[in-house]
Amino acid sequence: MDDMAEVYGPPVPDIDETEDIPHPKRHNLEPFRDSSKTRVLRLWLNIIFMVAAIVGLVVYFYTDEKELAKWIMLGGCVFKFVELALRILKI
Repeated sequence: MDDMAEVYGPPVPDIDETEDIPHPKRHNLEPFRDSSKTRVLRLWLNIIFMVAAIVGLVVYFYTDEKELAKWIMLGGCVFKFVELALRILKI
């Protein structure tokens, strides 16, 4: 029996024993609160990115203008990179 404890570790406690253990509060489970000054700008940049992505995909799959579709999607990525920079730098 001692050999098993060495290999597998101590026995797992029952649920009753673990109910009283305090768990740390996780900040990522709190409601989203973005009070930055650039929130509205970031929202619009995300909307432009999504519209450009959808338009680019429609042009790519339903027309013969593959090169134009790639440029439309690349232009949308520029807006996303700007939004990402604003979010990460917390400007």
